[in-house]
Amino acid sequence: MLYWFIFRSEFAALREKFEARALKEKVLTTGLAREALERAIDSIRTEINEKSGDLRNTISGMSEELVEKIREPLETECVERLVRDGVDRELAVSAFRQRFEEIKLYRFQREFPHLLSTEQRAPFQDPNWDQREDRVPAWVVLVHVVFMGWTIANAHHPQLFIPGLLFFLGFATVTADYQNNVKLTSPLLVGFFLGGLVTHGGCQGWWIEPVLGGLSEFPLMLTSTVLTSFNDNAAITYLSTLVPGLTDALKYAVVAGAVAGGGLTVIANAPNPAGQSILNRHFEGGIAPFGLLKAAGFLPAPLRAGGDGG
Repeated sequence: MLYWFIFRSEFAALREKFEARALKEKVLTTGLAREALERAIDSIRTEINEKSGDLRNTISGMSEELVEKIREPLETECVERLVRDGVDRELAVSAFRQRFEEIKLYRFQREFPHLLSTEQRAPFQDPNWDQREDRVPAWVVLVHVVFMGWTIANAHHPQLFIPGLLFFLGFATVTADYQNNVKLTSPLLVGFFLGGLVTHGGCQGWWIEPVLGGLSEFPLMLTSTVLTSFNDNAAITYLSTLVPGLTDALKYAVVAGAVAGGGLTVIANAPNPAGQSILNRHFEGGIAPFGLLKAAGFLPAPLRAGGDGG
């Protein structure tokens, strides 16, 4: 109650923002569906193209004149240099013009795509692809469930788990029209971290054993909580297994402290980076560390941590 009293104004502001966003999403999905808007724009696309055609041709002609002014001195300088090196002049001119056209097309695709023909434009990459409203076919969802089940069943068998991952990446590429963008950076970093933990963790027993082995239940839980706030709770719980002779009460204290401190940092739990990637777009400037600390203090420990299976 004291926590709510201190931050009640911020909670009210968050609720107002949430209700406004929820209403906007409801309006977008019910009254202003994306497909309906796209059909409406398609109906006037021909008229827009006709009216903008003359202006586009005028601007395109001006841009070509400016490009020619740039090309001529560059061509003269480059060709003369190649001729002095013994290259045939006609070959040098042809090579320069071909390379110049490639670079010009690349820059126009980046800076002035509207001046290019449809065939010359770079493929459009939808920046909001992951927020689209299209329905996913049931068979795609079913295949995802099968891959999840395969991963869980073979989590401790790399010879089966890794081929399953590769097949999933191939499936996601083939069915890209129904998939969100696959972002591998964060999972790979977590994987390298856990691999390094298992590889090098065994070398830490010389200092972990005397430190943790000499603590009683409550100090051990507090130590685990503080360390987890700056570390991954998998690291804390794994390192505690290197201490021989831990009683059940001490094991419980380590896990309780790791779970309690897990909500204080993004990296402490594997679900936390995933949750941040989902919710980050709803926070201006990203999720602030102080706000994360407040949220961790507000929720009960079992709800705010969640654990990562470590």
